Amino acid sequence: VSAGRTTQGGSAVAVGNVAGNDTQGASAVAVGQNAGQTSQGNFSVASGYFAGNANQGIQAVAVGRNAGQTTQGDNAVALGYYAGKTSQGVASVAIGQQAGQDTQGGNAVASGFAAGQTTQGESAVAVGQGAGQTTQGGSAVAVGEAAGQTSQGTQAVAVGRNAGAATQGINAVAVG
Repeated sequence: VSAGRTTQGGSAVAVGNVAGNDTQGASAVAVGQNAGQTSQGNFSVASGYFAGNANQGIQAVAVGRNAGQTTQGDNAVALGYYAGKTSQGVASVAIGQQAGQDTQGGNAVASGFAAGQTTQGESAVAVGQGAGQTTQGGSAVAVGEAAGQTSQGTQAVAVGRNAGAATQGINAVAVG
């Protein structure tokens, strides 16, 4: 019901209840209930329940339940349940359940369950379950389970399980 209802761009595809409902861009694809519902950018893809639901950027990709749900930046990629759910930055990547879930900075990368989950800084990298999970600073790097997990400073580096897990300072390095 109401798929592609109002202002659907040329070559756009909308399949599912309220998918691509209001202002779907040219060549955009929305598949699933409420996918790409409001303001889906040109050439973007939203697949899954509420994926890319509101304000999905140009050439953005959101696959999975609630992936890239609200305000997904241009060229951003969100794959997985709740990945890049709210305020995902331009050209950022979130792969895995709850990766980059809330406020992921531009050009940031989060891969793994809850990696970069809440407030991941611009150009930050978090790889591994819970890596850079809460408040990861800009240009910080966290690799390994729970590395740089809570309050990792700007340009800090944490490599290894639990390395720099709690309150790592600016430019600090923890390996092992």
